[in-house]
Amino acid sequence: AAEAKRVAAALKPFGRTEIQRTELDGNDWYAVNVYPDGHGSVDDVLKAAWSHGAPDALVVRD
Repeated sequence: AAEAKRVAAALKPFGRTEIQRTELDGNDWYAVNVYPDGHGSVDDVLKAAWSHGAPDALVVRD
């Protein structure tokens, strides 16, 4: 949870962040979602995520 909070804090300048927890096989897994508010491009958000400990970050468009 601490790592997810750290990543979410680093991505907060780009928009609203949300942390989701999922349990699988007795382990907790965390996802950090970012809802951009126009402060930076999608590429900027991805680069920030990658550089702050989320190497598997990807874009999902709604």
